[in-house]
Amino acid sequence: MDDLKHQVMVNQFVLAAGCLSHEAREHLKSTHWQFEAALSRYFQESGIPHQHNQHPVSPPTNTPAT
Repeated sequence: MDDLKHQVMVNQFVLAAGCLSHEAREHLKSTHWQFEAALSRYFQESGIPHQHNQHPVSPPTNTPAT
C-alpha cells in the first residue's frame, strides 16, 4: 500500500514542481514523505528565477482605459 501511496505522491510532486520523477522521489524521501516540506525544499534549492524586467500591467496605448 505504501508503494502506491508514494507513487501517487511522486506524480503529484512532478505535476506541482515540473521536475523529473527521480528528483521528486529524492525530495520526498529526504523529508520522510512530507509533501509540503519536500515541495518547499525543492523550490528553495531550485532558486526560482525572478524576472527583473517586469513592467506593471497597463492598458494598451491605442485604446481607452475602461
